[in-house]
Amino acid sequence: MEKNYICPVCGYDKIVNPIYDSNGNGTYEICPCCGFEFGSDDFPDREQAFKNWRKHWIEKNYLWFSNYTKKPENWEPQKQLENITKSGSNNIVK
Repeated sequence: MEKNYICPVCGYDKIVNPIYDSNGNGTYEICPCCGFEFGSDDFPDREQAFKNWRKHWIEKNYLWFSNYTKKPENWEPQKQLENITKSGSNNIVK
């Protein structure tokens, strides 16, 4: 069964590769939705970095980051944010 990972910044739930390794280190995966890079943009305070990036992303009207991964049809970024609280701390969707 394939796992997808949830971005703790924007709630995008289709990230295919792990965002953190088993030691909690960022994998340098970039969220195609908000552009957050895990292992780079989350230094030195991970939780504060998530909040700051989320605030900036929302202020930019939920701008889709990736030119490679296309925005989902009928995308609802405000609803997508709900995935953050649903995922808990593991950020994995099955």
